[in-house]
Amino acid sequence: MERHKTYIKALGTIDIEIVYGKFKSITKKCPECKKEYPTHIEKRTDVNIAMNLFISAMKDEYDKGIIVSGDSDLIPAIKYVKSYFPTKEIGVLIPIGRQAEELKNVCDFHMRIKEKHLSTSQFDDIITLSNNVQIRRPKEWT
Repeated sequence: MERHKTYIKALGTIDIEIVYGKFKSITKKCPECKKEYPTHIEKRTDVNIAMNLFISAMKDEYDKGIIVSGDSDLIPAIKYVKSYFPTKEIGVLIPIGRQAEELKNVCDFHMRIKEKHLSTSQFDDIITLSNNVQIRRPKEWT
């Protein structure tokens, strides 16, 4: 969750709108040792994407929408947009390690994100926020 917060701070330095979801605390069990441990899961992300996709279509804010996800929960939203706004094109960029066959089938176009795309799309190692606080990219993100 801390890495996610750092990423959100970095996103705040560029011209995009951040739509917040929610992290829910849960307890998981290790399949190997059977010990329980606390962790977090994200909630509401798919609903936020779906609502923004539809509302932006209603406002005619795009002709071609691109979703970065492999989540099949977005299929109904894509179908609704295409049903109500047949001239809108919806595409999907599929993250590494995801299949997303059902999602690809309802979109007008798709592309798989590759490692080279990620390596050329990273923030600088150190970013200065508007309050002059500096944040550093976590080592595991390089």
